[in-house]
Amino acid sequence: MPKHRHAELFGIPKIIYLYNEGILGVNFQGLKQFIHKNFGNIEVSLLKLKEKAVRTSGLLFDFLGTQEEFESLRHSNKDACHIILTPKLFATLDEDKKLHIRASIYGFPSVISTAGIVEGPAKPKEYYVYKQKYAQLGIWNIEEDKIKRKFKARFIDYADKRMNEVLKGYIAQSLFFYITGEPFCKQKICRLFNAHWQEDLILSQIKSGRFCGRHKRLLDKIKRFNPLRKNPRVLDRG
Repeated sequence: MPKHRHAELFGIPKIIYLYNEGILGVNFQGLKQFIHKNFGNIEVSLLKLKEKAVRTSGLLFDFLGTQEEFESLRHSNKDACHIILTPKLFATLDEDKKLHIRASIYGFPSVISTAGIVEGPAKPKEYYVYKQKYAQLGIWNIEEDKIKRKFKARFIDYADKRMNEVLKGYIAQSLFFYITGEPFCKQKICRLFNAHWQEDLILSQIKSGRFCGRHKRLLDKIKRFNPLRKNPRVLDRG
């Protein structure tokens, strides 16, 4: 068995398109700077979509419908990574045949949902205890704001000032999917951690806000890689 694992580069994008499908209050220049700092001098284009690309059937994400709609809207470039940022809430069917809300879906294009970031990862268990208690008493609509304030440091909410920082991690995952086919990391302190709990999301994207050692080394090699070269490389993931 080899001592180190290796990851084949499917290709470094020459340009990254960030499509805004109606998200308000996002610092797109901050996202652009994050990409340049961590992935190197790749061109980043920020575009507003006049028409909606993300399609759903009810809450269920429509993969084919989204791809077909996006084809008529996307900027053509064969070496481009396309990432849609949307406020739309969507879900996918898992093996248990139940709908699960998603913060992101990685593909061509990748789609990141701010509503999914809020509603997907679970809030602290204590939050649901309060919710169940007050719902049974019929006063959840009265107490909801108070309980949200009580736990506000432990989950991301709508119009949250921390959303921009969280989006950086999901964009990084989109780029790692494009470049290596592997968007996630098992380490909770890494930007690539696939968080299922809000507190883990806050740990990886805000309290840590960095990449693990292994992914830092891979990023260093990505930055040194010449995106104009046509041949994919094999990089030591150490």
